[in-house]
Amino acid sequence: MDFDKFLGEMQKLITASQQGDLFGNKDVFIDKSVRICEEFLKASGFSVRRPMNYPNKIKKPDDLIKLFYMLVEKNHEDYLSVSSNTSRDRAIAKAFVKHRIEDGNLDYNTALQQCGMIITQVFKRTDVFKFDTAPSFGIFGQGDMAWVTERAVQLINEDIKKEKEIFHKQTIDRMTEELEKESSGISLEELEKIRARMEK
Repeated sequence: MDFDKFLGEMQKLITASQQGDLFGNKDVFIDKSVRICEEFLKASGFSVRRPMNYPNKIKKPDDLIKLFYMLVEKNHEDYLSVSSNTSRDRAIAKAFVKHRIEDGNLDYNTALQQCGMIITQVFKRTDVFKFDTAPSFGIFGQGDMAWVTERAVQLINEDIKKEKEIFHKQTIDRMTEELEKESSGISLEELEKIRARMEK
């Protein structure tokens, strides 16, 4: 989708919303706007990631604790051996969020979501986090256990980088195919040079 098409699609959508064609449904307008913007960004070479959906809505530190114990129960047969202490877990969760805010200069909600991603990553990558028994929420304490958070963040960043590289390669492949179709006069050598420039 080029810029002119993007502009046209957005103008049509805005006109429809002003005429009430969307029946005043704000969610429909938002969904269609997001879809048009995603298509435009992808066509422009950007990697687009939809917000991560969590089993629990993460609105406060207690939701991080719920997410953690839900994942422990799902992933560890020895779940019953995990000791939970509500006041201790809450103190750790608050410190965890505070650390993400300060470390990344984030707003509160973004920090909460990042904490949720970090917790999920720990259970997703059991090959890295080799806990012999079910861990307690204390692994997200930012003292001696700060390495858990740091390693999870590294893994998340590596995943994002891989996704970007795959998307970049797919974009180059698509553009090369389009050039081959449209430019029968260009030699294979010239196409390879163009591709090499795009891959830099």
